[in-house]
Amino acid sequence: MAEAVVFDIDELPVVLKVRHIQETLGISRQESYRLVHTAGFPVMRIGRSIRIPRDAFLRWLEQQAGMEEEQ
Repeated sequence: MAEAVVFDIDELPVVLKVRHIQETLGISRQESYRLVHTAGFPVMRIGRSIRIPRDAFLRWLEQQAGMEEEQ
């Protein structure tokens, strides 16, 4: 398993590339592409490029961790 190299949210750009997901979660390249093709993962496509809005990714991450506040 790869090691996470992003330690501060402020290091992330507003729109992420798949490699940012890989570096943030400390997962392999293959696993990061598998993740972005998962239903419910917040991706947008620009041509053939996959981009992930940072704030949507962080919300998704909180939901996955069960950290979302109950409404």
